[in-house]
Amino acid sequence: MKNLIPEVLALGLLATLTSSCGETVNYDTQEKVASALATPAESGSDNAVGSNPGDSDGSSGSGSAAGGVDANGVPLACSNRTVQIKQEVLTFPEIKAGTTCDFGNGDNLSKKNNYFRAYLRQTQVVDLPVGAVLCGITLDHQPAAMRYDDEMFFSVNNKLLLSTKDYTDIFPKTDFFVAFNWENLKNKLYDSLDSRKVFCAGAAEGISSCKVPPTETAGNIEMTFSDEMNATLSKALRADQKLTFEWVTTGDDDNSD
Repeated sequence: MKNLIPEVLALGLLATLTSSCGETVNYDTQEKVASALATPAESGSDNAVGSNPGDSDGSSGSGSAAGGVDANGVPLACSNRTVQIKQEVLTFPEIKAGTTCDFGNGDNLSKKNNYFRAYLRQTQVVDLPVGAVLCGITLDHQPAAMRYDDEMFFSVNNKLLLSTKDYTDIFPKTDFFVAFNWENLKNKLYDSLDSRKVFCAGAAEGISSCKVPPTETAGNIEMTFSDEMNATLSKALRADQKLTFEWVTTGDDDNSD
């Protein structure tokens, strides 16, 4: 039987000049997602995704066979593995000003000022090895210059990580994370004031922090996750075979939306 070899997958997320339903949003950002993967031996056992994504020099010890979890719920195959680094760049392309939210089509409603009437979704997908179990993931978001209108929501596998205003009271919640849901947001009154603050997954627990500029204002976006937050996200994604990153932007009635 060959040793199980985990592979660290470092995903560089690069978004430049994307848009909030048509009004140009200027990003210059890299988001690195490091996850550790263990591939199965020829015996046909399940894949596991090894922990410790920071060990990029390929040195950790040999490990035990896949299967089972420790007292913290971490798969046993995640410990004591040699790691390798792989990096990918995910690009959310520019959507130029004047491109609209496609009001009145599909899930989108007609224009109405100060209401969530339409949305635009940009998606990037990263496939994980067949049967892999995620053990560790690290999200490193670099500061980015941006301008947006009206609101934006960023998620992975429908687990909301960041939104420019906190509407999580109307979204479904499963354990730690909430899920973006357009049907819940659609036709709700848009809060143009500052009564709703920025939402950052883990901020209420003190394990993350996020900053974004106000709508229609140029500024930087920052997202910082602690080791505890990265471990929490990793556990929530562990059973998934792909990582789907989504930027959702919304509009009310502007021609530029």
